[in-house]
Amino acid sequence: MATSVGMAAYAAAATAPFADGVTLIVAGPGGGPVDSWAEWLAPSLGKALPPGTQLRKDLVGGIDGVTGANQFEARTVPDGGTALLLPGSAAMAWLVGDPRARFDVGHWVPALAGITPGLVVSRLSLAQVMAGASVRIAASGPSGQELPALLALDLLGVKWTPVFGLTDAAASAALADGEADAVCLHGRRVAEMAQLLASTGVRPLFSFGSVDDTGRRVRDPAFPDTPALSELMAVRPATPGMRNAWRATAAASELDMALVLPQLTPASMVALWRRACAQAIGSSPVQEQASALGVRPQGVPAATASTTAVLADATAQLELRNWLATRLNYRPA
Repeated sequence: MATSVGMAAYAAAATAPFADGVTLIVAGPGGGPVDSWAEWLAPSLGKALPPGTQLRKDLVGGIDGVTGANQFEARTVPDGGTALLLPGSAAMAWLVGDPRARFDVGHWVPALAGITPGLVVSRLSLAQVMAGASVRIAASGPSGQELPALLALDLLGVKWTPVFGLTDAAASAALADGEADAVCLHGRRVAEMAQLLASTGVRPLFSFGSVDDTGRRVRDPAFPDTPALSELMAVRPATPGMRNAWRATAAASELDMALVLPQLTPASMVALWRRACAQAIGSSPVQEQASALGVRPQGVPAATASTTAVLADATAQLELRNWLATRLNYRPA
């Protein structure tokens, strides 16, 4: 009898793997950028997951995703019933040593990602910059999503000074008013912003490039005529740790969102989520939203390459944090 009951339970689990439904932890507030992704993805995910699966959304924490990632790390049972949707800013907080970040990016099992370009633009030409022109670059702060642009200028040996406290429209306005010489365009609608600035004489210096399926950085397909930083760095001396730190911060800056599962989730459950995610991002509603935002949705294997690219080993993290302290006097509280 015990054997019959066991076989019946196994059969039920196989046909209804999510009998109790699934929870999507959204690392951010209601109405925020990541919650918007949840709203667009949920209907398509619901259709792609096994029949009868109920998908619940749980909003957790602030807009940078750190609180949601902490809760996911500390409380989630790796049974496949819970996934996390979070922004790349959470990974950036982990990289720079933000004490609030009590999670390990290496524990994430990627299923889906949304990638945006990173582009540094200026009224100065690349030749002028490389020849020694001083560059004032607008940024939100030392540890913001513009960090890879600051680090890139340093790795190229450029003379630069940060102009902090400026983001998005304010940064572009500072460039137009002559209060800054360069800005880092990142996040959504980068191509659109670059086109608008081009009408005022602003041109790209370099892009962050794009991670291909093998994890190698190549030219960003959105800016095929603009050199990727990896091309420019090829002739500049830098420690392996700092190069790795730049690659990790660039990946975090480019990550508009990622859907991940906890470490040790059974392979069969990971496969179900990844298949559902692939179907969801292929749906017309998600494709239309992504196109309007200038975001490239990715399933596995591309999502795995893009998400795991934010990993940096202990040496790279230490060098990055030392650089932040000595170059920008930034020490996480």
